[in-house]
Amino acid sequence: MIAGLQARLQDSVAWRNVALVALAALVGVFGGLAVAMGNPVVPFAALLALIALPWLATRPLADLMLVIGTVMLLPFATLPVRLAVFTPTLLEVGLLFLYMAWFLLLLFNTGEGLVRTPLDGWVLVFLAGTLFAFLLGLARDHSTDVVHNYIKLLLAVGVFFAAGNVVRSARTLTAVMRLLLLSGGLSAALGVALWRLPDTLAGNLLSRLSVIGYPAARVIRYVEDNPALGERAIGTQVDPNSFGGLLMIVAVLTGVQLLARKPLLPRWLLAGMLLTELAATVLTQSRSALGGLLVAGVVVATLRYRRLWGWGVAAGALVLAMGAGSGYFTRIVAGLRFQDAASLQRLDEYSHALNIIGRYPVFGVGFGSAGELDLAAGVSSLYLTIAERAGLVALALFAAAMLAFFLTALPAVVASRRAAPLPGEVGEAEWSALDATLLGGTAAMAGALLSVGFLDHFYFNIEFPHMVALFWLTASLTLAARRLCASGSYLPQ
Repeated sequence: MIAGLQARLQDSVAWRNVALVALAALVGVFGGLAVAMGNPVVPFAALLALIALPWLATRPLADLMLVIGTVMLLPFATLPVRLAVFTPTLLEVGLLFLYMAWFLLLLFNTGEGLVRTPLDGWVLVFLAGTLFAFLLGLARDHSTDVVHNYIKLLLAVGVFFAAGNVVRSARTLTAVMRLLLLSGGLSAALGVALWRLPDTLAGNLLSRLSVIGYPAARVIRYVEDNPALGERAIGTQVDPNSFGGLLMIVAVLTGVQLLARKPLLPRWLLAGMLLTELAATVLTQSRSALGGLLVAGVVVATLRYRRLWGWGVAAGALVLAMGAGSGYFTRIVAGLRFQDAASLQRLDEYSHALNIIGRYPVFGVGFGSAGELDLAAGVSSLYLTIAERAGLVALALFAAAMLAFFLTALPAVVASRRAAPLPGEVGEAEWSALDATLLGGTAAMAGALLSVGFLDHFYFNIEFPHMVALFWLTASLTLAARRLCASGSYLPQ
């Protein structure tokens, strides 16, 4: 159907004019409705959007860059415009621009077909399962915030399809990865800098972000909410555990680039960024993020850089011998033994989640409140969150999608190494960019699923759509690198 519509638009000026008029009318209708609801700023925004459409239609890569920068630096920023009963965030506007640009490119460029991956079907049925659970859950909680947050969740997961279709060459992937690495390093540096500042000054600085939708209270976070136990780094990510989950992915991608044959950035810069990201991860006090780094390190060492085993063992022994970070490791041990307040709270959350799953096993309780006084929705686990929110059916579909990811990515990592050009050959730099993204993305996804996913819920949380977007963006870029490696796109044509 899309191919037929593309052909008509390409061959007929009249059809193209009809499409543009329909699009303009659609923008006008939404603008008029917004005015009727009492917001006169919207028509100007609609007019600017209409003027920008020709530029957006040919540059979806710029929209993807906007999304990445927002995720890393200002994930909770909102626009100074209220549409009826909700305020759009910068992230969802960037995602909408990305989808609009991608859709228009499909319509007007017959050479742009859909890029498919082995995960597409599983991700689509997983989304369908969450949508069904959301609709059923509206009977229990149909507040505007729930509806808006679920829409943001859908937009965030959708980046998996959009990014894979935007990244069609090694050159494009290189540009995207460079921005992701640089913005991730900057986010880590902000986290360390804010942690190092006096609490009062850091709190005042973060409170000023309230003008763009950030919280004005509780902007400085402490271990177990007790200032005596130490401050936790948060950067501009609001929550330290969320920040840790973001840093884990970024640090893995940065570390693999540092080891790559032809890194995308100077090694001295990558080394400084990696040290900053590791320091910021430790300062978040996120045990799940640290576990994710260890899991990812094992994957990288096993699949490619075996010497990391020796370095890792030596570094661990040195840290233990020097007694560095003894308080941090004591907290890790306490968490493993469920002896601290955070771990005990998790146990309580697990109990509530299992009760919800027991009462609503198939399609879950939805994305709002549980609707029963003795049930409290919300649990620090990706898998239990999916099960309680969307049911065991959605959890099974998600597991199938992730299994398909690793069955696709792991053999590709091995094949990429075997197909590596010799040093100095044409295409070596392009291959290195693809190979490092493939290996780093696979390892980061393993860390996300085997550590962070068990202890935190941010990769499927309607209140943290930027983390959902980062998770699926990582999967999409990994599979894009796999596709480009397999097609030999790095070789001279």
